[in-house]
Amino acid sequence: MTSAAIMEQHGRLDWKVMLAYWFAQFAAWLALLTPVIITIALKISVIAGPEGKAEWLGLILGLGAATAMISAPIWGAISDRTTARMGRRKPWVIAGAVSLLIGLSIMALATEPLMFGLGWLVCQIGSNAAQAALNAVMSDIVPEGQHGLMSALLGASMTAAMVAGVFLTQFTAGSPLAMFLVPWLASPFAVALFLWVVPDSPAVPQRMERVTLGGLLASIGIASLRHRDFALAFTSRFLVILGSAFALTYQVYYLTDYLHVPADQVARFMVLSTGMMGTLTFVVSCCGGWLSDRVGRRKPFVGGAAVLLSVGLVSMALATSFDRFLLAAALVSVGQGLYYAVDIALCVEVLPNRDNAARDMAVLQIANSLPQSLAPTIAPLLLGLTIGGLAGMNYPALFVFAGLVALTGAAAILPIRKVR
Repeated sequence: MTSAAIMEQHGRLDWKVMLAYWFAQFAAWLALLTPVIITIALKISVIAGPEGKAEWLGLILGLGAATAMISAPIWGAISDRTTARMGRRKPWVIAGAVSLLIGLSIMALATEPLMFGLGWLVCQIGSNAAQAALNAVMSDIVPEGQHGLMSALLGASMTAAMVAGVFLTQFTAGSPLAMFLVPWLASPFAVALFLWVVPDSPAVPQRMERVTLGGLLASIGIASLRHRDFALAFTSRFLVILGSAFALTYQVYYLTDYLHVPADQVARFMVLSTGMMGTLTFVVSCCGGWLSDRVGRRKPFVGGAAVLLSVGLVSMALATSFDRFLLAAALVSVGQGLYYAVDIALCVEVLPNRDNAARDMAVLQIANSLPQSLAPTIAPLLLGLTIGGLAGMNYPALFVFAGLVALTGAAAILPIRKVR
């Protein structure tokens, strides 16, 4: 059964399908984002020492993001061509979960930065196989009238995973193995539910071109950026995620080095901040996605969310206490959550070809991965600026720059023609 037939058959997706889809995405993010937000930084501080932690953090996250950027569109092209009986998406959701387990185990047991970094590369390669498949499910089976709501749920899954990951770290920080593997434990249950509930179909062999080197390169999908609206959506997502990547990557060191939060209290402080932000973001995201469906508009929500994110980042630059940081972080989280929620719907609606959904959505995944590589590269230059005696830890300069980048991303939405 083709994707179009699945959508026609289901009309409007049942809640159990939507929740199973959401849970699969939540579990994937929980296993992947918990290290990005807190546990990589905590372990690098131990195995690289105080003097080398910032450099190793930037190198490992940067190489991981670069690996993700390369692997995502390749996995997308492979998923679109998969003819397995269970479907073209489900095999790669399984493979991604298994690869994450292997990579996280390597990271948990590593005693020096190089082996730790190798584990993170395994995580990034495997998780992108799952993400390429999961992103395409939105185009495969979700009717357009539910794009906003499903997009909101998927966007909220990222925030929920961040909150859950930080919460779990309070109890696992004493054990490296538990710290990296406990967040993965939701994956087997989520994958099993996804396999059981979510419809999928294999690729149709007759519609696939013969595999050649040139065809494989073409199938990676970079040529999709020649489509004007698709390129604008890519540019907006790239800039907004680049802005938010600075806050995501450096918030642990911001708390310890700039606001002077004791290292043994960082997990508790982050539970407080992410708990508040997660609850607020979840509500705002779901309401925004539902309202976007009701009014039939995407651009005002996506652009407004990017502006809100920009304001939050600049407010973070001006924060001089944890309470002010908390307020700024709430603005960042709400803006980011609402952006992700409705932006997924917007991106699906500007896809050049729904038959190549995984391929083209994986190109958009580059806009998620490349900023994670660029942020650690750019950040030392900004942190090193000598303004007001803050050489080496100029977080205000870092977050002001991030806010301006996110604001430019909001502006990139305006010229899109295919979506209102």
